[in-house]
Amino acid sequence: MKKVLFALSMVITLGLTAQEAPKVTSAIIALRGNELVEAKGFIDEATDIIAGKNQAEIKEKILSKFYYNKSLIYAKIAASPDAETKALAADANDVAAQSILDLIKFESAAKKQPYTLDIAARSLLDLIQFEASSKKQLFTEKALPEVDMVAQNYVIKAYDEIDEENYKVAYQLFTKAFDLKRNILFGDFSSFDTIILYNSAYCAFAADDLEVSSILNEQLLNIDYRGISFTATSTITGEPIQFATKKQMQETIAKELAINPVIGENQQPQIYLTLLNQLKLLGKSEEYTRYLNLARSKFPNNIEILNTELQQYLDNDDLSGVLGLLDDAIKKYPENALYRRVKGDKLMEDGRFDESRSAYDAALLIDSNYFDVLFNYGVLFIGLVYIDRANEITEQMNNLGLNETRKYNALKDKRKGVFEESLQYFEKSYEMNPNDMDIVRALMEVYRKVGDLQKSMGMKAVLEAAAE
Repeated sequence: MKKVLFALSMVITLGLTAQEAPKVTSAIIALRGNELVEAKGFIDEATDIIAGKNQAEIKEKILSKFYYNKSLIYAKIAASPDAETKALAADANDVAAQSILDLIKFESAAKKQPYTLDIAARSLLDLIQFEASSKKQLFTEKALPEVDMVAQNYVIKAYDEIDEENYKVAYQLFTKAFDLKRNILFGDFSSFDTIILYNSAYCAFAADDLEVSSILNEQLLNIDYRGISFTATSTITGEPIQFATKKQMQETIAKELAINPVIGENQQPQIYLTLLNQLKLLGKSEEYTRYLNLARSKFPNNIEILNTELQQYLDNDDLSGVLGLLDDAIKKYPENALYRRVKGDKLMEDGRFDESRSAYDAALLIDSNYFDVLFNYGVLFIGLVYIDRANEITEQMNNLGLNETRKYNALKDKRKGVFEESLQYFEKSYEMNPNDMDIVRALMEVYRKVGDLQKSMGMKAVLEAAAE
């Protein structure tokens, strides 16, 4: 504090022509002592003084110091774990980011030297050396490494907002971090942070901004972002460390600073699935088809992407496409009963009952208690086969003469067999889901058709009880 007071006394004694210089110096002294309240006070005063002046009246070095140290002061306020310190400026990190940009713009412009020297007065070599040295952007060089810290402040705050489910605010913070790091003013220090972009896309989606999130996900796919994480355990702290690249992780392990490397899964399939869902909700059918084809070509064995393509065929009533893809899926995943069940459903809808039954039988061999198959199997025989075949049998019975009793009884038994064959499936379906009144109604009818009137009345009682 004594140094700060001493600096303040210096300010009082100096003339008004350079008021900003002692304010900046005092701010620097306070910052070095980690006295952020005082540092902010001095730098804010310098800000007001500079704002009221023509920039040409201020020494270039003083302006550079001002911008650089303003960015440091506000970045520390933003990064402080102390709530009271953070409360000094709610927009502290924005101020820090803008101050770095202002510094680089200023030094870039200030260090451009016009050809104003009299070439006869000094040699060409002297001129080149002079202009080369005058172009050195000292504070820019110091400020560029601070960009990551300012960006990280945004990222940390964004994660805090995610914890509170404030996804829109989190998206805005990630966007600020991303835009700051890729600013072309930073030259070689500029970077395209794909992890931040990925988080931006996630938060935009969580905030129900499908349009923005879809655009960001497209960007990620267009740059072949895979989102593979690289993690190892610190040999010093025992805590996990995340690395930006596999090379960084391997180098750290080689130095025996980390052990137990873990490489995460490729996240690109999930990005495709997320984008496809967004494009579908947005009604962008052409883009949807294009990205679905890309996803299937890149990840032909990904079951979720395969299911997405299957759903598209189902939505479009493309029976040929559905059956072709189902056959492919059955080859890839022979133990997946779902594909066989769907195949049975589609074949049944197409009137191909024998093929449908084969598909259902194959599904039941995998899962003998597959409810949907059991129920549909019953429907196949009672709802469709009976309608198409039992009615045909009934018509044959009605066309018989009075003396053709044997033929009549044979056809009657054949018709009854249709119901008896379906009965076992309905009974198992009812056992698995006794509250499904559609099954109860069907079972009541089947019992009646096979002549078991007592059980048929029992199902009727169940229906009446449910209706009360």
